Amino acid sequence: MGEDNTQNVKRKKREKSVFSTFYVFPTFPPACRGLCRGNDVFYNPRMLQALCETGQRQLMEMQYLAAELSLSRAEVIAWERRDFDTLARLYLPLQEARRQRRQRCGEGTIRLDLLATGPHDSPDPERLLAESPSGQWLLAGWGSIAPALRLRQLQADKQIYVDTFLAAVYPMADGRRAVAIVPTAEVALPLPRGQSIDVLLADLPLHCITLHEDELPKGSRAGTYETYGEVMAIWERLHRPFLAAADMQVDPIRKIEHYRRTIEVDYACELAHQRLAEVAKKLARQK
Repeated sequence: MGEDNTQNVKRKKREKSVFSTFYVFPTFPPACRGLCRGNDVFYNPRMLQALCETGQRQLMEMQYLAAELSLSRAEVIAWERRDFDTLARLYLPLQEARRQRRQRCGEGTIRLDLLATGPHDSPDPERLLAESPSGQWLLAGWGSIAPALRLRQLQADKQIYVDTFLAAVYPMADGRRAVAIVPTAEVALPLPRGQSIDVLLADLPLHCITLHEDELPKGSRAGTYETYGEVMAIWERLHRPFLAAADMQVDPIRKIEHYRRTIEVDYACELAHQRLAEVAKKLARQK
């Protein structure tokens, strides 16, 4: 009996430690998927609700990045547990946190022409952040999205208000450059080899946005309503096919999976969050 009590005490201490480290204080780099899955053995509904409450409080206190981190972690846990009641209640606050994040980014420096000029000359995310710690940017490596991925990692590590598209630049046969904006990080990109635009379009993955460099606004600009509209138009164009695919699904679980995929493409897609809340609410009523 004494041995059983000792084991229970140890278990409770372990759960408390996990709760305080992983669920309440969202200040470490947001590798939330791995953390939540790795510690799912300690799942407790009260922990999940406390995490949601923490996110709500942070949202009310205008700590938007912290609120997003808390609520996104809660979303991962609730989805894995198929806790549709919690999902129905957290998607709209999560949407608001992400909307505010996008708006704060839009108030910073706008640079949509940060393009590599060759294989050994790509935009330097660390230097750019030192010059301007917030904004909406387009970083394009030479046939690579590595600079943009690095900037996204720095944003996550530093918890700052900066956005970037995932983009790569390609030299064209006519001497100009084309920019391919891709929806997600796992796409396979063609090598830059001076191809024609038609060949490049055939080689690029589905749902990329391809622009000539002359179509992108030049230089550094302060964020305004006009610049915000320009950037939002690109995000909407990027997430549109994914949102449409989600809308076409009949099975509610498949709908959720596709709407979550849409948010991977554009974290601030409001319609995806709203429709997720609706689907989750219907599923919660069926339980």
